[in-house]
Amino acid sequence: MNKVTGPYRIGILRTDPQIGELREFWNACHPRRDADLDFFLFIVQIYRDAERPHVVVLYEGDVPKALLAARLETGYVPVRLGYFALPVPKLRILQIVHGGWLGDITAATSKWLIGSILDSLAKGEADAASLHCPDIHSPLVQAATALPYRWCADRCIDPQARRVRDLSGAPGSFVASLSQNERYQQRKRARHLTEAFGDSRIACFSTAADIDTLMRDAEIIAAKSYQRGLNVGFSDTPVVRSRLAFEAGKGWMRGYILYLDGQPCAFWIGSLRDGIFLSEYLCFDAAYAKYAPGMYLIVKVIESLNDAQSGDPVRLIDFGIGDTSYKERLANRHWQESAVYIFAPRLKAVWVNALRTCVGALNRSARDVLRWTPWLAGVKRTWRARAARSER
Repeated sequence: MNKVTGPYRIGILRTDPQIGELREFWNACHPRRDADLDFFLFIVQIYRDAERPHVVVLYEGDVPKALLAARLETGYVPVRLGYFALPVPKLRILQIVHGGWLGDITAATSKWLIGSILDSLAKGEADAASLHCPDIHSPLVQAATALPYRWCADRCIDPQARRVRDLSGAPGSFVASLSQNERYQQRKRARHLTEAFGDSRIACFSTAADIDTLMRDAEIIAAKSYQRGLNVGFSDTPVVRSRLAFEAGKGWMRGYILYLDGQPCAFWIGSLRDGIFLSEYLCFDAAYAKYAPGMYLIVKVIESLNDAQSGDPVRLIDFGIGDTSYKERLANRHWQESAVYIFAPRLKAVWVNALRTCVGALNRSARDVLRWTPWLAGVKRTWRARAARSER
């Protein structure tokens, strides 16, 4: 499909061969991991609910100028009251992957790209579209919130910090760059582990031959975690295993497990690509909580990545979206991101948007009240502890 106005035209690519013709332009945009062309097409293949790719391309003449990389899938728009998911109907969703906005993303090109998404929704190709966590100040978000009808626009933008540790240009070791207190705490963690355990080691897993061991030992830890009780985080599933196998084949996979007296007690799994380590899964066994094994592992891994003398230099640690104390302590840059939805002008989609808006208002009100009390951290700890106990 092509929409032409003046020197510009919109094309929608729905097949792998069509998309493959854009490889040179796509790669020249230096996409993030999720928007890597091969990874993007691979995910469409392995996700059971994914029907096909949906790539919106803005051409100037015959030259691609910008694109949105999406997949059409059947799923749910998340509506959560606190930690509790509310029942909503399934929708057909155009999922625009994280970083899947490539090329010349300006106010003008964003209007073209989002305009095409609106056309697809109006014609019934999907019930909703989701931009997976762009910077909330980007022109793409401005277009996605301004162009739809009022009842189809996202009124529940929930900015969250994406924190990173920029290692480029920093002289000396990573640990030396930390605060005096953080260095002291890491020495204290190391001393306590040495005193309590005869054997303490960190294993790195990076090849296809490592996947079985990585999956087995990470599952031992994750099965006891609060994340499992909330049905989030790592789990030994065919999809996760396939993703890790793909990344191992590309040389991206990095999995780290801390063993204490031979028992796995904490893991950190991510992707190392183009000098960026992207955090994917992080977990520790609460039985070892007094030794802070998760924090110990994170600092040791970043130290090893920063001090690596071979291979591509690691210039950035991307801790992912969402804030926790360890990210605040270790990151040195951050910005605000949020999922942004657009809903089709049809009853079911508009109803989901209205429910999501009302629940979002309740969540914000509750957070505003708790922010001025000492209860919020305690409430979170209680919910997480109950979730963890439910898995034991």
